[in-house]
Amino acid sequence: MGTDLPSLHLLQLAGGKGLRAGGAGMAPKQFRATGHGMLLAVSLESFLAGAAAPVSVTVTVPTAWRKEATAALRPLLAPRDVPWELADAGETRTASTCNAAETLAAAEYAPAPDDLVAVHDAARPFASAALLDALAVAAHEHGAAVPGVPVADTIVRNDDDPASPVIYLERARLLAVQTPQVFRWNAFLAAHRWAAAEGLDFTDDGRLLAERGTLPVVVPGDPANWKVTGDDDWRRAAALLQD
Repeated sequence: MGTDLPSLHLLQLAGGKGLRAGGAGMAPKQFRATGHGMLLAVSLESFLAGAAAPVSVTVTVPTAWRKEATAALRPLLAPRDVPWELADAGETRTASTCNAAETLAAAEYAPAPDDLVAVHDAARPFASAALLDALAVAAHEHGAAVPGVPVADTIVRNDDDPASPVIYLERARLLAVQTPQVFRWNAFLAAHRWAAAEGLDFTDDGRLLAERGTLPVVVPGDPANWKVTGDDDWRRAAALLQD
């Protein structure tokens, strides 16, 4: 990592059931093999080549998939002397992230208060080291940073009352938020402990930190950093990673 930046620790979320990409009877998408290895390891390998390469990695996985995750991560991280740990997947995304954070907090290599922590979804295999680098710089300066890309469609808001007309939102001011997202460790851990105590769940960590007063800055995201959600996404990703 650059000398002007604190250490960065990576939390990767691989606890989803992945049922929209293949359905029952198939392995969750993050544990399927591609031409570049298991899907959960693809973006992780890219991150290790950047200026903000993580100094530790914590991955949330379902208990039933720990063996497969270990087989994918050990040959990737051990030769680079990057310490890593598996954490239990939670019932929600926020719970999984909190489990990863607490696992990291208890490790002998736990972050210093002003270190950085990145949170990334295993279902985004095409995130780049350059994106993580830019987010780390922004989070170091501002405390929190998320990547955003312009939305292509017109977005409307529909209130609960079916008789109410939809509200058209100004597309030019809207962004779709991606991962990885990067935060200062002390604020991140405190926010997750608050959410766990209150039983709250959030769609992403940037929203959680914003609720606690740490407003993320937006770094230009990458349209190529799309998420593998449904079966068509999986086939597309597998084809791109074939060679």
